[in-house]
Amino acid sequence: MAEETDRSDPGTESRGPGVDPLAGALALGGASREKADAYLDKQAALGDEQIRLAREQVELTRLQVKDMRREDRLRHWSLRVRHISDVLKLSFELALALIFAALVACIGGVVWTAAHDDGLVIEAFKVPSDMAARGLTGDVVASQLLDRLTDLQAQTDSARAPNSYSSDWGKDIKIDIPNTGISIGEAYRYLADWLGHQTHITGEIYRTASGITLTTRVSGSGGIALNGSEDKLNNIVGDAAERIYRVTQPYRYAVYELSHGHLAEADSVLQDLALNGSPSEKPWAYALWLYLPLNRDDIADALDRAHKAIELAPNLALAQINAAQVEADAGHDEQELVDIESIAKSFAGDGARLVTEKAAIVTALQGEAASDEELGDFRGTIAKYAEIQGAPDFVGSHWASYYMQSNAAAHLHDVPAARRYLGAYTDAELPHLSSTGVGWNNVNYYYPQFAQAAELGQWAAARRDIEQVLAAPEARGVESRITVRTQTWPWLALAEAHLGDADAANALIGKTPLDCYLCLRTRGNIDALQENWTGGNRWFAQAVALAPSIPFAYAEWGRMLLLAGKYDAAVAKFQIANQKGPHFGDPLEMWGEALILENRSDLALAKFAEADKCAPKWGRLHLKWGEALAYLGKTGDAKAQFAIATGLDLSPADKAVLKKWMAAHD
Repeated sequence: MAEETDRSDPGTESRGPGVDPLAGALALGGASREKADAYLDKQAALGDEQIRLAREQVELTRLQVKDMRREDRLRHWSLRVRHISDVLKLSFELALALIFAALVACIGGVVWTAAHDDGLVIEAFKVPSDMAARGLTGDVVASQLLDRLTDLQAQTDSARAPNSYSSDWGKDIKIDIPNTGISIGEAYRYLADWLGHQTHITGEIYRTASGITLTTRVSGSGGIALNGSEDKLNNIVGDAAERIYRVTQPYRYAVYELSHGHLAEADSVLQDLALNGSPSEKPWAYALWLYLPLNRDDIADALDRAHKAIELAPNLALAQINAAQVEADAGHDEQELVDIESIAKSFAGDGARLVTEKAAIVTALQGEAASDEELGDFRGTIAKYAEIQGAPDFVGSHWASYYMQSNAAAHLHDVPAARRYLGAYTDAELPHLSSTGVGWNNVNYYYPQFAQAAELGQWAAARRDIEQVLAAPEARGVESRITVRTQTWPWLALAEAHLGDADAANALIGKTPLDCYLCLRTRGNIDALQENWTGGNRWFAQAVALAPSIPFAYAEWGRMLLLAGKYDAAVAKFQIANQKGPHFGDPLEMWGEALILENRSDLALAKFAEADKCAPKWGRLHLKWGEALAYLGKTGDAKAQFAIATGLDLSPADKAVLKKWMAAHD
């Protein structure tokens, strides 16, 4: 009950959560009311102070946060500034490094250029004061010499690459006019003098009792003095330029002299260069020097020089094609083919860098064309010469390619095409072979007008063409020229034989050499026309022994056996000819004719179809093809072939045969 009384006592009622328990205890302990109130007021004041302090603490915290944020922004800005500063500093340092590297590279480039400066420098000449007063100063004389040397260089179209010369100033010719004071030009001049290999031309003009004397010196060597009257100064400067060209560029000078027909001067220069020149110059000298013995008909000496050039420089394509030219002139077709095949191997190595770009293109294509010609691939020949026409012209290679295409077309039995090719240039632009050859190193040249006439059976016209060659003024003394004996006389002898003059044919062919492939073949063909089968067999056997890789003698031998009625033996020769020259149409066509004569026209059709791929414009081919079809009873197909033959060129004998067949199948 006491507990209940205590709980119901109002004095014990709770004062809420804000009353300090100590105050309650004091109240219960009998403390005065005033003290209690004072204490409570003090406690309340303390609470307010705490609240105020708390608020200030919050405010302080806020200020500190703001300050920290501001410091953080400042720190980030400072870091960015520092980063930018570092980047700028790095950029500046890199720029300095690049400038320094560029400067070093520039200096290095200048030093390298100076060290490899092989140019020709013409210094101002010393001249009499009165000449200078009239405008003929030392600079003017030097300029005149420069013009003459530049002109000589322009007239020298050599196949040789500039980087193959031991001393080459090429087109780098300049006049040196000293500056006053120190300049970049002067600095380079001294550097080039110190490190480079420049050739300096100096000289002076002075008066003499008879006129003037021009003295020139090449890099301090002994002077060359030329005398004359003052009004002949241009001629004197021209002579001086030639002397300088000879001393400084002997190989180019020899090319220049050869191109102008000055053989003795060229021979002297090339002999000295071949025997006493530097190792890099000797093979070039021998390769060019070989032409001089040809002028005196010394084939052995020419070949010795050609082989010496190849021995000294196995990848020198110029020496190989020159050697091929000599072999072709001598009628050594097999060795010519070997030399031509070596050209491709040379270019597969470092041979291409030894000649100029245009010479490399023309040389490679002419080698391929010549190889095709030797193997009877005349369509391939025409295509190669078409490529030459699309390449830069090199010493007449463009017009020469038309000439050679005319030859090839005639051997393809396509006379209209042969005429078109030959008509691409006028007579004035197309000099005759008897005097000039057909351009730069075309080795298998014939006479296209002769070939056209021969294809049509017009042997009087063919003979007339060769006679005109021999009668030309530039052909005087032709009996001493190897090409006349190996290429002109055989064709003339063949024309005489076809015209029935056996004595003239035998006398003329008897003067030709026995190591000449065309000569031996022609001997065999002449005997075949005279039905001297024994003699023909002997000459053709010698021809195939001399050039076993070439198909022409096999094909002509087979044709003789066909005329002799020995069909199986003829076919055997045609088979060999076809193996040697798979793109040569003649043995395939004659093989078909042999099969017709053996009553195997069915087999002949395939041979004619193969021959058509090689020589599609051959009138006789389509005539014989029609005959085979007619024998097999295929009248419609036979008429179609006869119609094709009607639109193509035929010999008079073949025209008569065609007319007969057309009448029989009307």
